[in-house]
Amino acid sequence: MEPRTITVEGLRTRVLVEDGGNGREPIVLVHGVGGWAENWRPVMPALASTGRQVIALDLPGFGQSEAPRRVRYFGPEEAFYPRFVIAAMDVLGIERAHIAGNSMGGAIAYMTAVTAPMRTRSIVLVAPGGLGRDVAFFLRACSLPGFGLVARLPRPRGAARNVLRTCFYDAGRITPELYEEAERYGNSSFPEFVRALSAGVGIRGVRRSLRDAWVARSALYTGPALVVWGREDFVLPLRHLADVHATLRQAQVALIDHCGHMPQAERPDEFLAATLPFLDRAEQAAAA
Repeated sequence: MEPRTITVEGLRTRVLVEDGGNGREPIVLVHGVGGWAENWRPVMPALASTGRQVIALDLPGFGQSEAPRRVRYFGPEEAFYPRFVIAAMDVLGIERAHIAGNSMGGAIAYMTAVTAPMRTRSIVLVAPGGLGRDVAFFLRACSLPGFGLVARLPRPRGAARNVLRTCFYDAGRITPELYEEAERYGNSSFPEFVRALSAGVGIRGVRRSLRDAWVARSALYTGPALVVWGREDFVLPLRHLADVHATLRQAQVALIDHCGHMPQAERPDEFLAATLPFLDRAEQAAAA
C-alpha cells in the first residue's frame, strides 16, 4: 500500500492506494467513526488483484488527516461528508467508483450515492450506520452535554484497545498492527469522534430529522447495492438490516457467521467472497 497526502476541501488528507492497474473501475473505501484507512488493509491487496485501483481514505480528523473546522457533517443540506468523498475522487482523477463504507462510513457511502449517483458504480455497505435509529448506549452517550470537553482529557490507558475489541466477535483475530494503530490514531482522534458522532446521534439514537431526510432521497440511487453484516455485531445489531433493506430494496445481502462489526478486518475471506462477485456483476450490468 502506498500512502499519499492530498488536499481535499482545503484539508491535508492521507489516502492509502493499492494500485491494481487501470483496467477496471476503482473502489473507494471509507472507514467508520474513530477508524482509519488501515481498517481496510486485510482486503485491499485482493481487491487490487482484480485490476482495480483501491483507495482507502482517512476521513478528516481521523488517522493522519487534518480535522475540519465547523462543518455540517451529515447536513442534510450541504452535507460535508459526501462532498468530501466526491472532492477526493476529483483530486485523484476518479470519474466513477465503487464506494464501500463500514459503520459511519457505510452511511457516508449511501449519502455519496444519493448525492452523486452518476459518480457511483455501486455501493457496499458494511454494517452501515444511520439507516436504522437504534445505536448502542456508549455511542449515544457521546451526545450528552459536556461530553465534548471530556473528550479532550487524557484517555485511560487501553481505552482505544477496549473500543476496538467491541468491534470484533473474536478478539483473537485482532492483529498486533491493529492494536498499535488503535492506540496511535484512536486516542488522538477521540475529540473528532465525539464531534462527528454527536452530529448524527442523540441520546435517543440516530437523529430522526437527519435519517428521514436521507431515507427520503433513496430513490435518487437505483444502482447496485450490497449489504454485508456480521451476525454477532454488538455495535449495530443485525436487526438494523430490516431498515437498510427497506430503504434500498435492490440491495443484496451477505451475512457472515462468527463476525462482529468489522467484517473486512475480522473475516476478510468471507467479505471478499461476497464482495468480489458483486463488483463484477455491477460492472457487467453497466456494460450490458
